[in-house]
Amino acid sequence: MKSARLIGEVIGHMQQYTGDEWIEYRLRDLISKEIFEYRGDLSAMRLYEVKLKKELLH
Repeated sequence: MKSARLIGEVIGHMQQYTGDEWIEYRLRDLISKEIFEYRGDLSAMRLYEVKLKKELLH
């Protein structure tokens, strides 16, 4: 899933808006903790895609 779409989905479900920068920071933190895998360039949210690791889907 494109990271910008994922961030938009999260913003749509939040009751209190915190900003897309914070949500992208948390997404990158989850990537560094190896909860999400990514493909692309992490320099901008529109340049990479993420997916949940297969081990966590079960």
